[in-house]
Amino acid sequence: MATDDVATLEARVAELEKRRGKCRCGGGHGGTGCWALGSSIAVVLSWTRSTSILWAILHGIFSWGYVIYYAVTRK
Repeated sequence: MATDDVATLEARVAELEKRRGKCRCGGGHGGTGCWALGSSIAVVLSWTRSTSILWAILHGIFSWGYVIYYAVTRK
């Protein structure tokens, strides 16, 4: 590897390490990543349980609340 390639790679790694701290739930982005993750999980769980688009949308809106409910009530 050339010296320029190593320097470029080190700069990219440093930038990624800076960003990593900002992408957590509630950290700088209003928690949108966590909301999207919870919503996605809720939609998938709802679809596997009821195969209804309307229920999946409703559970996606409630996102993490439904995920926690599903985990508690699952047999």
